[in-house]
Amino acid sequence: GEWQNIMSALGNIAAAQTAKRIGAYNAKVTRMERDFIVAKKEVNTKFYNNVTKPLLLKNQEKARANLFVSSLRTGAEVREGTTPYDVLLENNVNQAFNVVLADYNNEMDANDQLNQSLMLEAKAAGQEYAGRMTARSQYFAAAGSLLSDANKFGMIG
Repeated sequence: GEWQNIMSALGNIAAAQTAKRIGAYNAKVTRMERDFIVAKKEVNTKFYNNVTKPLLLKNQEKARANLFVSSLRTGAEVREGTTPYDVLLENNVNQAFNVVLADYNNEMDANDQLNQSLMLEAKAAGQEYAGRMTARSQYFAAAGSLLSDANKFGMIG
């Protein structure tokens, strides 16, 4: 009877505390994962801006210069309306497109990582909520066990 209900209530209270701790722990781990992704996004963006893009631009400039020198070596005149001019112009357009594409890809990667971090934050909040809701149901179960004893002994009513 009554001892079993008291022990059951104590078990429910312990389970409630454990559920809250597990929810908080899971949320903490998820937030650490989120923080890692945010840091990764920042590092990737800095690396792109400070290394990848400058290297791309430097290589493009070198290729442009080599193409121009090659065009001059043919002996053909490089002016508007000539084939060497058209080749150089097309090359410049292609290089500009490559820079825009690289910028776009970098931005998409950053947005993807930002979205991932937001999803992880939502998951963490859900884990905390689940822990609190499980704890609440355990507290209600504990109260129910104790109230049934109180009712038996005529303390209620």
